[in-house]
Amino acid sequence: MKTSELKAILEEMGLAAYETKEGFRVAESNCTIATVNNRREHVMRIYMDAHAALGREAVAELFELMTAYASTPLDEREEPKKWYLRDPITGQYLNKDRRSRFDKYIWSSKSEVEAYQTQFTRAEIEAFTFPTEHLIEDEV
Repeated sequence: MKTSELKAILEEMGLAAYETKEGFRVAESNCTIATVNNRREHVMRIYMDAHAALGREAVAELFELMTAYASTPLDEREEPKKWYLRDPITGQYLNKDRRSRFDKYIWSSKSEVEAYQTQFTRAEIEAFTFPTEHLIEDEV
């Protein structure tokens, strides 16, 4: 489970997630009800106050969520970094046509829309069948 997914689900539950040195602190009305570690897998805690603050069903849902996140390997919790690829002469950005069955690319803006992908992971860049060394990489 990605950290962004954890935060989104907690927000849907009406809970707040605060980053700490050790991981995340989950709070309801400024009361810490759970923690999860970001340095070690399988380390989490749900406090007894959670039952009074949330009720039995919500605590069960929180337990499942925190267990899923704590079980996720550390290197899989964050989204991979992405880059825009810019032409050094024209300043335009590489766009991949998502609608095409074939790898079709155009030069345009960096605005990502449904039809065109403009942000690429390192793995995607390395998989290109054309040279990219001359392109400027702008981190997203």
